[in-house]
Amino acid sequence: MHFSIDGVVDQLVWQGLSFDRAAIEIDEIIRSVDSDEFSALLVRAGCIPERYSHDSTEEKLYAKAMDAIVAEALRRLGYEAEVSQERANSADVMADGGSPAHSLVADAKAFRLSRTALNPKDYKIEALSKWRKGADYAILVAPIAGYPEGESRLYVEAGRYQVTLLSYSHLALMIDSGSGPSRLESIWKRNVEHASVTVSAPKYWSALDNALRHALSWDLANWSGVRRKYFESLLLNAEGELAYFDQVKRDIADMSREELVDIAVDALKIDSKMRTIRARVAKTRALMNEMENREQ
Repeated sequence: MHFSIDGVVDQLVWQGLSFDRAAIEIDEIIRSVDSDEFSALLVRAGCIPERYSHDSTEEKLYAKAMDAIVAEALRRLGYEAEVSQERANSADVMADGGSPAHSLVADAKAFRLSRTALNPKDYKIEALSKWRKGADYAILVAPIAGYPEGESRLYVEAGRYQVTLLSYSHLALMIDSGSGPSRLESIWKRNVEHASVTVSAPKYWSALDNALRHALSWDLANWSGVRRKYFESLLLNAEGELAYFDQVKRDIADMSREELVDIAVDALKIDSKMRTIRARVAKTRALMNEMENREQ
């Protein structure tokens, strides 16, 4: 693979492009990659690099790139797909195709591997269902490590609102199978209901994989081997993030006391909080003075 999504993001930010221009560049790059490169992009997608600051331009561009990756994956599956230009209350991707024709919306998620809380509300399953806006089906794509590993009501909600949960690796498997929209529709329209309030991750994923394997006509041995290869590719991301934190620890160990104090002050946002307090004091004083002036 000649590049990675985070490498592309880094380069575009370094060039000083506006967010919208950078997003267009990313979309064009993703559309142009060959099959092997795109497969590599898919199986390592969705894991926000730890070196990106929270709410930074890099983090936002990386998340936006996931929309482009999902749209391109659907195109390579035979759909006509586009990234939504709406900023709010809309799915990330819209697609249609197949015979008989059907349409779907997709949401692309990206998470940090260090993220500890995997709350069902963060996936916005009910909202995604409402964002169909006439589409027949809805899917949500995230890295397999970005979903709850044990019992979770997320899998129940997905069935209740008829949203298919997928990993980026599942999209890679679908593309490699050579199947088009008509064969995949059976996956999107599965009606799965659960009597319990939670469902275990292994139960959900096993049922999905069984349905996929039959829809794509892959024998179990072949399916299991390819799936393991794709899922283990995700672990390469984890190794990279662990190496990053190891380097951060080494860098900290080499810092002077003054440098460490500056980092602590910045991490705790002390200066920002002090500015907020001072501003609040000034506004309160101004309010008191105005009230007193009115009373004179």
